Amino acid sequence: MSPSSYRSLVVFHLGGKLGGLPLESVEKIAPMCDLARPPGLLAPLEGILNWGGAAVPVLRLDRLLHLPEQRPGLYSMLMLLKGRSDNQVALLVDRVSEILHVPHSEVLPVRGEDSFNACVEATVNMRGQVVHVLSPARILLEREQESLSAFRTMEQLRLDDWRPDAQ
Repeated sequence: MSPSSYRSLVVFHLGGKLGGLPLESVEKIAPMCDLARPPGLLAPLEGILNWGGAAVPVLRLDRLLHLPEQRPGLYSMLMLLKGRSDNQVALLVDRVSEILHVPHSEVLPVRGEDSFNACVEATVNMRGQVVHVLSPARILLEREQESLSAFRTMEQLRLDDWRPDAQ
């Protein structure tokens, strides 16, 4: 099977559901770690990840998608999405289970009006279970992205103030 004949997805568990993200949109998958939780934390955020000196907001997909809220546990994972360093974001999920390679013919598109902000772009059947394929670009509304960007900038300044060479 040539790479152009299938779609590669990172499959994750979230609130009793299966989700997927295009593999090409995921930069790293990391285990859950301590996050900064500054005052004024936006409701959809779990906290701020210090990723090599960069402030990376960690989004709670369960809150954004109105799924049963899960407490981070032993298998919780952070998926860092690809993007410019000034707009990078991580997603908190219950666990990541696999990389799935699906023939394009088995990817069923979802109409934009059938999901909030068209954030679900397709579904895939995986061993009798439905995987909802999310569009990383449409997980947040434009206004939410603007608020998150302002919050990220504020947290980056706070992180920079704590660097020893900042003095």
